[in-house]
Amino acid sequence: VRKKQIYIGGLSLGGMGTFEILWRKPGFFAAAFPICGGGDPEKVGEYGSGTSFWIFHGEKDPVVKPAHSRRMADALQKAGFKMKYSEYPGVMHDSWKNAFAEPDLLPWLFRQKRKS
Repeated sequence: VRKKQIYIGGLSLGGMGTFEILWRKPGFFAAAFPICGGGDPEKVGEYGSGTSFWIFHGEKDPVVKPAHSRRMADALQKAGFKMKYSEYPGVMHDSWKNAFAEPDLLPWLFRQKRKS
């Protein structure tokens, strides 16, 4: 088992769940890729260290507003996490199509390792 290579991702409510579990299991995940989600920026300080993030959202998402992902990206960046943010112009709630089509998503993910 590669305990230093445990990843979490989800879309929509699963993207919200991704942010939620990070403060409930601090330092457990090497990387997270929430898609069209959101979370509580106040909880970022409880995530522990060492988790890398790639956040995805559609610019025109009417279901989960992109402001939710933007707020989380800002909080993560201010807290010093390694973080990437991809917002797709003109894309609605189905931004997972774009995220899973990213040619570097899986290579990026599998390069992430938890330090401790």
